[in-house]
Amino acid sequence: MRFVINEINLWLKNKKIRSIPFFENKINVITGESGTGKSVIIDIVDYCFFASKTKIPDEKINENINWYGLKFEINDKQYVIARGALSENRKVSSSYYFSPIGDVPNEPTPNITEDELKAVIEREFSIDSNVTIPYSGKKLKAGSKISLRYFFLFNTQSGDTIDHSEVFFDKQNDEKYKEALHRIFDLAIGIDTVNNIIIKDKINTLEKDILKLERRKNAILKENSVFDSELRSIVKQAKEYDLISLETNSLNEDIGNLQHVVENVQFLNTSENMKELERLQKKKNEIKHKIRSYNKFKNEYSGFKKLQSETFESLKPVDHLRENYGHLIQHPILTELLDFLETEMNKIKKDISNKRPFDINLDDDLKKLTKQLDEIQKDIDKVPQNKKSFNTEIEKFVFIGEIKSKLRLFKHGDQEIFNEEDLEKKKDELEQLKSKLETEIIDRSLVIRLLEELVQRYLDKSSNALGIYKDYQSVFDYKTKVLQLKKPTALVPSVVGSSSNHMFMHLCFMLGIHELIIKQGAPYVPSLLILDQPSRPYYGEEGNKKNTKKWSQIPQDDRTKITIAFTVLNNFITHINEVYGQTFQMIVFEHIPESIWKSANLNNVILVDQEFRDGNALIPDELL
Repeated sequence: MRFVINEINLWLKNKKIRSIPFFENKINVITGESGTGKSVIIDIVDYCFFASKTKIPDEKINENINWYGLKFEINDKQYVIARGALSENRKVSSSYYFSPIGDVPNEPTPNITEDELKAVIEREFSIDSNVTIPYSGKKLKAGSKISLRYFFLFNTQSGDTIDHSEVFFDKQNDEKYKEALHRIFDLAIGIDTVNNIIIKDKINTLEKDILKLERRKNAILKENSVFDSELRSIVKQAKEYDLISLETNSLNEDIGNLQHVVENVQFLNTSENMKELERLQKKKNEIKHKIRSYNKFKNEYSGFKKLQSETFESLKPVDHLRENYGHLIQHPILTELLDFLETEMNKIKKDISNKRPFDINLDDDLKKLTKQLDEIQKDIDKVPQNKKSFNTEIEKFVFIGEIKSKLRLFKHGDQEIFNEEDLEKKKDELEQLKSKLETEIIDRSLVIRLLEELVQRYLDKSSNALGIYKDYQSVFDYKTKVLQLKKPTALVPSVVGSSSNHMFMHLCFMLGIHELIIKQGAPYVPSLLILDQPSRPYYGEEGNKKNTKKWSQIPQDDRTKITIAFTVLNNFITHINEVYGQTFQMIVFEHIPESIWKSANLNNVILVDQEFRDGNALIPDELL
């Protein structure tokens, strides 16, 4: 996404305006002394883009300002945004000024709400209602709209981050932004697309629907099981009281008989149930007897087959004698004996072979008998074992009333039938969506490998500043979103020491990831990088005057490393312009003198305003 900050504008309470210009395709350096407000510019950019809290200091800055503003280009449009200063209790302002034509007013007045302004900027960030959080966290809810602010995580390296050994993105101490980074990362670098997000959302909805349907299906099946059990219990009770006959063929017939009892209670007749029970018990015993007979026969037949096998074995010596000794003993009596034995042996073989095996269908018959036994037992279970009788007619009619009530309930419950076709249709739709997603989505591992290759190019260009790590390979830990270095042929990454090495790793990583975003054509991340003092490992920490050194105190080796860093940044701008035909902007806050980039002929590096020294600052003394 083409994004250029043209100016930062500060409207002071004394009606004066402080403007700082910036340029596209340049590394805009603001350099000078500590405590002059350079690093606050990151906070001002963040504040103008809807921050709900800010680190803009009151002293010297907020206490003198009425409005903070940005003039910027986004895609093919030029806008101006201004936001009111913090209140006395540091509450962020809800007052916004917006110009869709880039008009910078003498004094802003509120003309738009935050929600209205967000809607305008979100369109330029290609964010609509379909660009949503893919999965929930402690702070973020799945399906909620992605904030454009999350994509600015790729645009800044604050002083707390730029030489950190384990953190490569700003705001990772804020749980919301930490969760956001992991949820937007694939979208930001072009692994994922809005189309895939829509498909994933539909998949998520379908999976929830299918889960609900399957739970409902299981509940109905369970209800039907209970329904069947209770029906049988009612039938059995009715038979115990001789209200209905035992001589029925199905449960449905029993229910029909119960209904008949309810409808014709005044004409009740009873029957002798025990006769039916005796008939069923007799049939059960007959089947059990058959099963025992079949099993006994199987055992005896197994013994017969074993004997048959032994008989065949006993005949084998005749063949052995004829084959091995017949030619040695040439005697008529022996020959006649062998011929006789052979003839008898063949007769026995023929007789045995013609015997039909009896166990062909034994197992099938046993299965059928066992099944019949189970069915008989079910019929027996329906028959009351002990005949009951009502003590009074009133008791009988009360029981019939209970039957009527339960039958009405069962009739209503039985009408609920699960729609299996609807479930299968949703499963088919889910498979189709998953198949479509698989064809649309880019292989993440390939993109991560490309990121590592791009980062490696910048590491190679910085090799003279990396000391013992100059030939190490880049390894991106996708899970933690951290760049690591690995010794060639090593299995695991190394533990890298020195804040200088960490700073170069951060620079190379951010350059590599921005080139990847441009190469992928991902539309969400601005083509902007703001760096807070890359020379921090050599100069000391911003704002700490005890640790901050003068340029004359910086060793030559460290000066060389600073030059290498700016050379890599300078060449990145040229590379993006020439290879991709795209624009890019960097803003860098520093302590280094202008001579660093001029002596190295770094044409893409420029000094913004004048050095912040001798009264010149974010808010110069002359404006107060």
